[in-house]
Amino acid sequence: MKVAVVISNPNLYGGVNKFTSDLINIFKSHNFKVAVCSWFKPINGKCYDGFTNIDKVFLASWFSKKIKGKLWKILFASCSAVKRCIKKFKPDVIINANVEPAIFRVVSDNIIKVQYCHFPTELKVYKHDLIRLIYRIPYWYYHYKELTRLNAVVCNSNYTFEIARAIWGNYISKKKFHVIYPMVDLTRFKRELLRENKICYVGRIDIKKGINHVIKAYLQIYNKFKPKLIIAGGVSEKNISYYRYLKKKIEKLQMKNYPIELKANVPYKEITEILLTSKIMASYNEGEHFGIVPVESQAAGCVPIVADSGGQKETVLHFETGFRAKSPKEIKKYMEYLLSSTDVWAAMSRKAKQWAEEFSTKKIGEKWIRLIENLTISKD
Repeated sequence: MKVAVVISNPNLYGGVNKFTSDLINIFKSHNFKVAVCSWFKPINGKCYDGFTNIDKVFLASWFSKKIKGKLWKILFASCSAVKRCIKKFKPDVIINANVEPAIFRVVSDNIIKVQYCHFPTELKVYKHDLIRLIYRIPYWYYHYKELTRLNAVVCNSNYTFEIARAIWGNYISKKKFHVIYPMVDLTRFKRELLRENKICYVGRIDIKKGINHVIKAYLQIYNKFKPKLIIAGGVSEKNISYYRYLKKKIEKLQMKNYPIELKANVPYKEITEILLTSKIMASYNEGEHFGIVPVESQAAGCVPIVADSGGQKETVLHFETGFRAKSPKEIKKYMEYLLSSTDVWAAMSRKAKQWAEEFSTKKIGEKWIRLIENLTISKD
């Protein structure tokens, strides 16, 4: 079996790329041949290990990446890489990991087409002025046409499924929708490291992730508990201005002797160590479609505090394996609750590790292999 995976940029640390890397490793472990179609070549030390464990890489043309307009750039850049892949690699299955469904316009009907949906395209497009709306009209033609040709849509949570089904339901039959959560390689979190008096935020350095709320709650409880705070995650070009703002803010707090660290684009090994040595992982993103970091933090025994919304309602068991805050003000309350009692924290940490087994590479990987096998049988 030959599988091609389409992704925009493998050289970023974040949930989407982590999912794609794990998926590649699953396919390789089942002796599939795997190719990646991307805008950029994976670079050792700047990407997850799955991207360096592949048979072929097919890149977008230089010209296609210069096209203006996000949707059109995605369409033509990814399509150019996919066309090269089809010609030379001849995949049986193409899985679109993080770009838009319209890229399947260059894929023939004899190839199985799977769209992994982190969120529907229509809700990821902003700036709806008249010129942009007109400019996008031909794009939407391809978008809705290719939705009807998909063999499967795999959603990353039930939350995403409900929304995708509402928006795409007229183009895709319900039987083609599936929910398969992102997976966690639990073996990475089986180590026992010295647990420090430390709170962390792990994830993309993005204003939408509620990092400012975490810092505010930390400052409110600092004098009582004196914990460290580590903020670690990936920084993309579109978030560089927020990263610079955050860096200046933290530097000012460091001058006041608050033990806060900001780590950008750190390797995944260091991320796991941060989770294994922290007591609490806090974030606040009300629009989180799934949220792999809360699952990873539970696997590490690092109790998560997240927003009570989105896919996090499916991944964090409130008052059992972590906390789901109904407002940013509640972050402080739950930090105090965990840091006030070693026994409470220890009990929740143990339960969190047990619950994380539901998202193991083995369990989720089996669902992917079963899906691909079923799609192959139905195609025949």
